[in-house]
Amino acid sequence: MSVSKMKRLTAAVCRDGCDELARRLVWLSCVDVDVTAKLGEDCVSEPIDLSAEADVLRDRIGECERAIGLLSGRGTVPKAPLLAPKPELERNFADEKLLSEADELMRSATEISDELEAIASDRALLAGELEALHPWRGFDLPTAFVGTKKTSVYSGSLPSGVNAGGLASEIEESLAAALIYNNQVDGISYVSFIVHNDDLQALTRVLSSAGFVRSPVAKYKVTPETAGRALEEKLMTLDERSLELYRNADALAPKISYLKAYYDTILTSQSFIDAKKRMFLTEYTSILTGWVPEKAIDEVIKELEAVGAAYELRDPEEDEDVPVLLENNKFATAFEPVVGLYSLPKYGTFDPTMVMSIFYLIIFAFMFADVGYGLILTGVCLAGLKLLKPRGGLKKFLQMFAYCGMACVVTGVLFGGYFGDLPTKMAVNMFGAAEEADLSLWFNPINDPMMFLIVSLAIGALHLVGALAVKFYVLWSSGKKLDAVFDAGGWIIVFLGAGVAIVGVALGNIMSKIGLGLVIGGYLLLICTQGRAEKSPVMKVLKGLMALYDTISYVSDLLSYSRILSLGLASAVIASVFNLIGTMGGLSFGGIAIFIVAVLVGHLLNIAINVLGSFVHTSRLQYIEFFGKFYEDGGRAFAPLEPMAKYHVYKEKN
Repeated sequence: MSVSKMKRLTAAVCRDGCDELARRLVWLSCVDVDVTAKLGEDCVSEPIDLSAEADVLRDRIGECERAIGLLSGRGTVPKAPLLAPKPELERNFADEKLLSEADELMRSATEISDELEAIASDRALLAGELEALHPWRGFDLPTAFVGTKKTSVYSGSLPSGVNAGGLASEIEESLAAALIYNNQVDGISYVSFIVHNDDLQALTRVLSSAGFVRSPVAKYKVTPETAGRALEEKLMTLDERSLELYRNADALAPKISYLKAYYDTILTSQSFIDAKKRMFLTEYTSILTGWVPEKAIDEVIKELEAVGAAYELRDPEEDEDVPVLLENNKFATAFEPVVGLYSLPKYGTFDPTMVMSIFYLIIFAFMFADVGYGLILTGVCLAGLKLLKPRGGLKKFLQMFAYCGMACVVTGVLFGGYFGDLPTKMAVNMFGAAEEADLSLWFNPINDPMMFLIVSLAIGALHLVGALAVKFYVLWSSGKKLDAVFDAGGWIIVFLGAGVAIVGVALGNIMSKIGLGLVIGGYLLLICTQGRAEKSPVMKVLKGLMALYDTISYVSDLLSYSRILSLGLASAVIASVFNLIGTMGGLSFGGIAIFIVAVLVGHLLNIAINVLGSFVHTSRLQYIEFFGKFYEDGGRAFAPLEPMAKYHVYKEKN
């Protein structure tokens, strides 16, 4: 259809009205604010500093996320289905009672969360101590006991592979020392020696050479068993407190919907801050510049006047970076993401979405021609639209594939594709039919691939002529009428002439001569006009002749459409193979089991692979062969200020 016309907006409001203006524009969601605007050399201004306010909001968002994380899935509130649509939230939601209750709920939940985190930290420390103390539970002395006036207690561990008993015997023979504790756990020996102080250093040297490590639990003034029981009691107390806190969280969980609404209102408040950050302050005013779609001007003016703003709206200038907003009917709007994946058209140029969407639908349908597959694709997309209630790009993609699925049903009837050749394979292999019937209304691509190739190239020729027709229209409407006739018209005549000639040869009548005459006429037009910018007559002719070299490029482009044949046959052949596997077992019990598995798995896999393949290759034909003839890209997407939400979608504007 077209690229929406934009107006340049400059608005000024008293500094006190900055918040209200930002709030109104965010909820209006139709002003793309330009942060790189130049306000003029005489205008002394500065960006609004909102770092402190942003920090406060960031902290509240963090608290709210923690609270929601704690309460999610708790209590008696059923968990939302995976594909459930997000609930709607009123625009400009400001129920003070609910917001106050949600704020209190958030604080209660974060207090619970903080205490649970502290308990988890304490519990980890206690559990670590208890684990370290476990090998010493049979030791009769307090671990803090280091000895008497003349003796020392030396406790620790020996690595796996060291014979603690044998080492102790050697020590006792040469030193005034005795092994008083030996406990082996997982190959490690936990030992304690009592030694006369005169031999302490000698004992230390012997044990160190054996890999001895001093015990880390030497702080308890009671026996390890008593210390262990005390640690277990502390852990039990912490666990009981955790259960109590989780019960408190369960009691709060039914109100989590308030908390999620509160979270989204905070996010939207962040949108207000982002809006204010894009404004500039002078001594007395706040100034905003940006872009407004022409169709939204009345709404914007209404909001500006409501806050007493002074404003100016003007047309874009040549050197300005104007954002692009596509405007199409309901059908073509579904195909806008395909254009966006490539590049939006430059502002002020032709929007090819409507023309492209028709060709896209046709090419996709011929690549994926099957009644069963088309019905499944359409059904899944319509169910997604109904259940998920998506918005934006996802909604458009689902609508686009729903349209493509319907078109696949039509081409499937023409080619006789009903989950490939499932009906005929079942009739022959399971019900004893003599031969496979041809269910196609036109032709079967597997049986007549040459006909399918001719159809594919014919679609390609129409696609290329359509691109040249768009080029003709763009040049003509921009006032370059001679360029339209000479540069696009000449090739259109050549293509049409070639088509007429081919039909004439097939029918064996005079149309072949008429077509040949059109081809010659088109080439003569190109030879006489493509060098029109040259001053030398010789160069005019040479450049005109050189233009005929583009014939090779067009033929190469035309051959690219053989991918329609490739994708169409791939889908049909894969389906036929799985149908053959599924029906080979006949009507026996085992045969039916094989049929169910092979058909379900095979066709689901075939749908997944070929939907992706058809999407990619159909898009490629648009981007290279179609857009390459006329498209002027480089547009920047229109990005208005708008509210943010994670758990809800805001209700559409009335």
